[in-house]
Amino acid sequence: MKKQLIYSLMASSVLATGLLAGCADVTEKSSKTVEAEKSSKEGMEKLKPLKEEEVLGKAASVESLELTPAEIEKIKKMKPFIGYSVHFGDIASEKVIGQAIKETVESFGGKYVLVDAQRNLNKQISDVESLILKKVKGVVAIGVDTAAFGPAVKSLNNANIPVVLGGGPPNQGEFVSLVDPDGYGGGFEAGKALIKELKKRGIKSKSLATVGLRSYILTCEQRVRGFEDSVREEGYKIVARGQADTADQAQQEFENIMTANPDIVGAFGVYETPALGMEAAVRSSGRDDVLIVTHDLSEHLAQGMKNGGKLVVFTSSQDLYAEGKYKTLALLKELAGGEVPKYVTVPTLPTSPENVDEVYDKVFFNKQ
Repeated sequence: MKKQLIYSLMASSVLATGLLAGCADVTEKSSKTVEAEKSSKEGMEKLKPLKEEEVLGKAASVESLELTPAEIEKIKKMKPFIGYSVHFGDIASEKVIGQAIKETVESFGGKYVLVDAQRNLNKQISDVESLILKKVKGVVAIGVDTAAFGPAVKSLNNANIPVVLGGGPPNQGEFVSLVDPDGYGGGFEAGKALIKELKKRGIKSKSLATVGLRSYILTCEQRVRGFEDSVREEGYKIVARGQADTADQAQQEFENIMTANPDIVGAFGVYETPALGMEAAVRSSGRDDVLIVTHDLSEHLAQGMKNGGKLVVFTSSQDLYAEGKYKTLALLKELAGGEVPKYVTVPTLPTSPENVDEVYDKVFFNKQ
């Protein structure tokens, strides 16, 4: 996804070029100027579905992964040894997913081992080789870069070890299933919540922005498109798109976006860390009429929403424990010889300041 911001420096360069040309017909607009004016009036071009989505097809529901009595009996006799290769093992959300995988495996009498890539793709590929040497019976994995994780998937194929993925499909190799949060649905709900709040506060501008992820993860791309489709249904437009992986990057990115597009009144951050950076950018600008919505939940975000931060008004929280559980059930169902859908999505949890305490307890402590 390319950054599409119009900086004042670029505008100055175009003006200087026009002055030097001298003989240009100033009454005739260039095609680029016409495009810029069209973008300003109508917003940026609509995002299209991704090729991976066409290959995966329509997502199945989590109910399709529930085990039959016969499958449960087979798994208990098997006592499978399952490995989990995680991309960012130090963050709270991945710890919850790992805990769910561990507890689900152990509930059937199996064993569990975790390997943490620590944000390093080469280490993750090496980690998978170590799982093969440990003779695991199956692997759950979330790639540092989901497409480039392909060589690791290929190694598992060569060892006849089934793998269930999160994040997106690889560029090579066969996998049992992709089990992910409903990124599109979560982004869509965030868009509806933002428009509702803008209208409630009487904010008239219809200019919005998004800050997506720099690295490529399918579900994160889906979140952004879901948000954009949602707000367009309400007559709003996307005037800028940025990318960031960290809060600091997002703060700088969104500061630039607001400077270039002062009519922006709302934005979507692809997950909670960039959203917090975007919130900081709004606060440093002195504005109180730019609202943020996002995807996922963290303690910092929950505290801010609970204590009346007023700028981040909604998030579609991942049901983390459910994600870990259903990733594991997909793998166990495969090992038991059951039929596993190629693509499954886990519903997200709509989260606002009014219910953030309740959702936080469910997400991080599995309290119902």
